[in-house]
Amino acid sequence: MYHILLVPMLDVDMEEVAEKIVKKCMRVRDNEVILINGGIHNFELVENIAVDVRKAGAFPVVMARTDRLEKRIIEEVDIEYLERTKEYYLRWLEDIDGLINVDSYEDPRSMSRLPEEKVGATRKANRPINDKFQEEKIRWTAMGYPTREKAETYGIEYDEFWDMFWKAVNTDYDLIRGNGEKIADKLRSGRQIHITSEKGTDLKFDIGDRRVIVDDGIISQEDIDDGTVGNNLPCGEVFVAPIEETANGKVYFDLAFYRGNRIEGISAEFKDGKLTDIEAEENGELFKEVLENSQGDKDVIGEFGIGTNPEVTKAIGYTITDEKIIGSIHIAVGENRMFGGKNESTLHWDLVMLGPSFEVDGTAVMDQGAHLI
Repeated sequence: MYHILLVPMLDVDMEEVAEKIVKKCMRVRDNEVILINGGIHNFELVENIAVDVRKAGAFPVVMARTDRLEKRIIEEVDIEYLERTKEYYLRWLEDIDGLINVDSYEDPRSMSRLPEEKVGATRKANRPINDKFQEEKIRWTAMGYPTREKAETYGIEYDEFWDMFWKAVNTDYDLIRGNGEKIADKLRSGRQIHITSEKGTDLKFDIGDRRVIVDDGIISQEDIDDGTVGNNLPCGEVFVAPIEETANGKVYFDLAFYRGNRIEGISAEFKDGKLTDIEAEENGELFKEVLENSQGDKDVIGEFGIGTNPEVTKAIGYTITDEKIIGSIHIAVGENRMFGGKNESTLHWDLVMLGPSFEVDGTAVMDQGAHLI
């Protein structure tokens, strides 16, 4: 007789996670006003965060949304209204000290068939709000959240997704920082980056003396003094804004998802920093449509990042985990002023590359996904 051994999913203490976010990651202080965004499906965590914010002597403001609400607004509201910026919200942000955003989307597929023109209109309306966050240096933590619907979208078993995500959130932050600083020091000591891969990537760009940032999950006072006011959970990347106009060469990105749509095998070329000649093995037209309906420096190189989280073991299409994989890098196009660049755009899109090699001033730092330092 054969017996099937069922391994239970990781037991996650949401109160413990909330306390870590408030006390360690965001370092919420007495009398601050903290905006907390989330969804109905993860409201237990949102609630715990709000309570811990209040325990810290600060004031939580909770906002929740649903996929259905977001979808109906984009479908049913005229585009001229979608393009309008919430002026009251801009004034309100003057009283906000920090933002904790827990991924409010339960099912990415709910947004997959919306007109890109209208989605682009909402990004246009939000651009002044994003600018306000930068101008006021409002601290922020952006956190993902695993759901069954996301697992189905990305083609991964839910229990595997759940376990990988929470292990990545609860990883050793000191280890992340230590390993990240080794890579960051190498970048800071050089200037020219050269990325290659067996899939056709051959890209060069300069980073000059641009700020190199280690996302170790904690917004320290040193980070704030340096102008770094945000982080991701899961954490685990080293990133920098390239000198935009210096990027030249071919690139191949393995996988991207956009609003529940899978985009695979993206080939393109950077010419003086601008992404051109874009082709994809799957959903290439959607990739181009996203760029067409974005504004500003939407197709200009904006970020070079290196994944450093040992608990993220598989690329599935969920960017907030994919870009943290050890052995991956990512290149973003679009907005990058928050971390030292000059691109102004409604779009910031991270595109992940698996198993590449790269050099700094001719010295190898990664070889086919293996870190060499």
